[in-house]
Amino acid sequence: METILNAGLGIGVFMFLVLLFKRGKKRSDYYFLSWILVTIGQIGFYEVTIFQFPLSGIIGVLGFALPLLSTPLLFLYLLALTGHSISWKSVFVHLAIYPIYVITLMVLAEKNGFVLSASNGYFMPPKNAPLWMFYYAVPLAISGTTYFFLNLLLLRKHQKSIVSLFSYDEKINLKWAVYVIYASFVLFVVVSFLIFGATQFQLFPIKNAFALVGICSGLVLIAFGFYGFRQTTIFSNMEPLFLNDDAKASPLEKSSYAKSGLTEAAIQQLAQKLTLHMEKEKPFLNEDLNLHLLSQQTQIPPSHLSQIINQHFKKHFYDFVNSYRVAEAKEKICSQAHAHLSLLGIAFECGFKSKSSFNRYFKKYTGSAPSEFRKK
Repeated sequence: METILNAGLGIGVFMFLVLLFKRGKKRSDYYFLSWILVTIGQIGFYEVTIFQFPLSGIIGVLGFALPLLSTPLLFLYLLALTGHSISWKSVFVHLAIYPIYVITLMVLAEKNGFVLSASNGYFMPPKNAPLWMFYYAVPLAISGTTYFFLNLLLLRKHQKSIVSLFSYDEKINLKWAVYVIYASFVLFVVVSFLIFGATQFQLFPIKNAFALVGICSGLVLIAFGFYGFRQTTIFSNMEPLFLNDDAKASPLEKSSYAKSGLTEAAIQQLAQKLTLHMEKEKPFLNEDLNLHLLSQQTQIPPSHLSQIINQHFKKHFYDFVNSYRVAEAKEKICSQAHAHLSLLGIAFECGFKSKSSFNRYFKKYTGSAPSEFRKK
């Protein structure tokens, strides 16, 4: 197990250095860097206290409490990655539990006249220990569970919101983050039961249980590191207007656009302007088309454009654009001039980013797969 922990430390340090020297870092990258650094410290704490020597006093408490920093930092990273504006006050609120916990633990230990010493990954209660010594790890469990649900809620909202702003979801839907968070929570639950069995029923050595905690942290670090380095900035080319919760909320879910100032006649006029632009200029052929870019092209304010697409055309932006792409694909499939192109080649020419999205939307609007449509 020591070898595995050391491997996790080595990989974590390598990831940290690679990201540290990355050019053009965004704010999300700095949260990611901070999370990697804290996770490295967390793995190091288990490696040292289990296989090297105990850590006493403030050093031991600082190391043991690191999960109270890593879980909120991961949440802040996902917040920044999904385009949310994060104030320093919000950062302070999320990270404040760490110093509060450390100070509280040190004060309680001082009050009861003993020094906390971390060995085998945890603090062994002394003889005649006060009641709190048996529950000092509960805040860590509560924090992990709370941020698990906060992360999932955030990612679910993000996946729903991108259909109102983007004409694609490849590389921006963050499905990988959902899978990694689910996997890490399952590991967290399993390891918690193992620790409980080791401490309460002596089913196996306690140091093995906490070594597994370090190994799980390493696995999560590797998974997030691998996908995180590949993840592109989602809202890099959009104005701040799009980055607040109201703008990213699905317009179809809003009760009305009463405050927009658009009359029915104005909506009809702008809808005709938008339709003419889509048919004549074919902006949907750009695979990176988004609401902000289409707004610039049509000179229609983003909020009005969103209202027109949702109220007049009864669609999300995602569906609106891809319906034009499917119509263009149908035309090309039926055209002898494009008979030399493969279906995938036609998909790319029509603005689709992947074969899967092309097949999915083509079948949605035509009732048959592209290959079946070509045969017909």
